[in-house]
Amino acid sequence: MKIFEIGVLKTGTTSLGRAFEILGFNHQGCSFTARNEYNKSTENKTHDGYWWKTPPDKSIFDMIDKFDSFEDDPWRHIDYEILDRRYPDSKFILLERDDESWIRSLEYWCSPNAKGNEEWESWDKWNRNIIDTRWETDRENLIRDKIEWKHQKYSMIKEYFKNRTDNLLVMNICAGEGWETLCPFLNKQTPNVQFPKLNVWASDMENSNPNPLVDSRNPIPK
Repeated sequence: MKIFEIGVLKTGTTSLGRAFEILGFNHQGCSFTARNEYNKSTENKTHDGYWWKTPPDKSIFDMIDKFDSFEDDPWRHIDYEILDRRYPDSKFILLERDDESWIRSLEYWCSPNAKGNEEWESWDKWNRNIIDTRWETDRENLIRDKIEWKHQKYSMIKEYFKNRTDNLLVMNICAGEGWETLCPFLNKQTPNVQFPKLNVWASDMENSNPNPLVDSRNPIPK
C-alpha cells in the first residue's frame, strides 16, 4: 500500500510527513532528486490545467516503489489518477486549510518582500522558484488565482474519489485534527505521543504579521 498527500503546500504537510514516520512508514518527503527527474519527464508535454496528465518517466515510479508514504514536491504534483491506477488500493490524503490563513501563509513564504526573503535573487535556482513577484505587482489577482486553483483542484479530487472513503481522507491538521482522524484511515493504532506540529514557528510569525504585506492593511480580496 502507498500513501500519497495530494493537496497543496502550507497545509500541515510537514507535520503529516512526521506522523507517517511515527506510524512506522518508510517515508519520503520533498526530494530535489525526484523533482529534477519529474521536471525532465514532463518537460514539453501536455499540461491539462492544473497538473501533468502525461505519466512521469519510469525513474519516478522506481523511486515511489522504494517508499510507503509521500508528501510535498514532487509527489503531490503527479496526477493522482495515474497513481491510483498504478498503485491499486493506495491511500490518498487531502489536507484542508481555510483560505484566509492559507493565503497569509503562502504570501509569507513566497513574497519577495516577506521577512527573510530580501536576498532571494541571490538564492539557488530551486529556492528562487519559490518566490513570486506578483505578490508585489498584482497581489489581488494573484490571490484570486491561487484560491480558485486550490478550490478547483480539491473539487476535482473529491469528485474523483467520491464514494471511495477507504481511499481518500480529507483532514485539517491546521485546525487541530490529528491521530483520531488519521489512524483509523490507515488502520493503525494511535501512538502514545502527541500528533506532531512542525513549522509552528512559521505560523506564529505569520500570525504576528511580521511585514506589511500580510497585516490588516492588506486584507485578503473577497
